[in-house]
Amino acid sequence: MRSPYTLDNPPPDEPPSEVLVPSLWRVQARWWKRHTPVLEQRGAKHPLCGHCRQSWPCHSWACWDGQLGQAVGQSAAAVPAPALPTVSAKAPAHALGVLAANAAKP
Repeated sequence: MRSPYTLDNPPPDEPPSEVLVPSLWRVQARWWKRHTPVLEQRGAKHPLCGHCRQSWPCHSWACWDGQLGQAVGQSAAAVPAPALPTVSAKAPAHALGVLAANAAKP
């Protein structure tokens, strides 16, 4: 997932309020910024990454950008609660008996 950030609008150093792990955001934003072209390369036809010197956008920048995109795309409400096991009406009688016997144990 791409982030909403661009070279003209980089990610903030401090995480937005919806980010679930603020300390991880700070690392991701720092590396996102490191893997951008140096200022004199930004207008070039084929800019190079200022950190790894690969053709930009480099693989590392794309990874950090994707992680920032996921971080701003998630919210606490989007994390589902774990499902509890259930017993269906079609369960064999033996299985129901075992469940009942285990439930009765202290």
